[in-house]
Amino acid sequence: MNKLLSIVIPTYNMEAYLNRCLDSLLVSEDTLSLLEVLIINDGSKDKSSEIAHEYETKYPNTFRIIDKENGNYGSCINRGLKYATGKYIKVLDADDWFDTKELEKYLLSLSSAEADLVLTDFNIVHADNLQSELAFHPNLQAKQVYSFKDCSITEVGIYTMHAVTYRTEFLRSINYVQTTGISYTDSEWVHKPLYAINTMVYLNYNVYQYLIGREGQTMDSKIMLKTIKHHEIVACSLVENEKLHPSFGFASILMQKQLLYLVSKIYRTLLVLQDSSLFKNDELRVFDLYIKKQLPMIYRRMNRLVLKKTLPIPYVLFWRMFNHRFPVDSIRQFYRRIKYGKERS
Repeated sequence: MNKLLSIVIPTYNMEAYLNRCLDSLLVSEDTLSLLEVLIINDGSKDKSSEIAHEYETKYPNTFRIIDKENGNYGSCINRGLKYATGKYIKVLDADDWFDTKELEKYLLSLSSAEADLVLTDFNIVHADNLQSELAFHPNLQAKQVYSFKDCSITEVGIYTMHAVTYRTEFLRSINYVQTTGISYTDSEWVHKPLYAINTMVYLNYNVYQYLIGREGQTMDSKIMLKTIKHHEIVACSLVENEKLHPSFGFASILMQKQLLYLVSKIYRTLLVLQDSSLFKNDELRVFDLYIKKQLPMIYRRMNRLVLKKTLPIPYVLFWRMFNHRFPVDSIRQFYRRIKYGKERS
């Protein structure tokens, strides 16, 4: 039987979470035959591969493990897209999972779908107590096919990888490739294809369960401080993609919102959040000149970024004028002394 959905699961040292992830995909026997699960083991050093092979052995017509050398997130997506045989393709991170009952209903609905993009709801699940909350619910009519370029932010709402499923041949037709060797390329997954999406349909199933707050995940603030260069690479990748394939209408709005988000995060991390001892002025200067040339409107908006509403210092403008960071570290130390006393400064 032809597969309706290929699920690509990038996996690196996920032995503590992989069983929950894969168990969530065990729909009823009849429906399971419509599903293809590609577990891309990215050179894990734990038992991730061993766990995945157990599922492949038990469910050989659904689960497939692909062991490869480490190449980070994008290399896993590229490999999955290469081997996917499903009509549609969706990414599932190994520390997340699907709602099994919702997935079953979703699979059956995909049989009649033909749109380039399918949107579904998803939950945010907090790691400390596993309490969940609805994060995505677009203001669209379920099962109605829309022209993607004519939609609006108020209709679609939050737009992230947890909500999107693509028609597999659509991605192949635009020769989609994700950047390798870095993290955070899920931003490419949802934004690089924007220019080419023609049709979209919303299926009102709460499929994806997105875990946040787990120590060590890429969204951990400590990890992000160390890997901010990855965000720079992704931002530049999106800019270059936009130059090659200009987007229009709603697609252009989404792209500009994402670029503004990424660029703002990079400046704030480097000029405010990161320890001053790690700051590399020359590297930021190169990035700043790139943004000035490629994204002049966003470049100018950066001058209005302030530390806080209660401390309205335009820190990017300060750096551009004086060629060094505003003394944020000194301010932090001052506040610590006030709050904790000199002994904890």
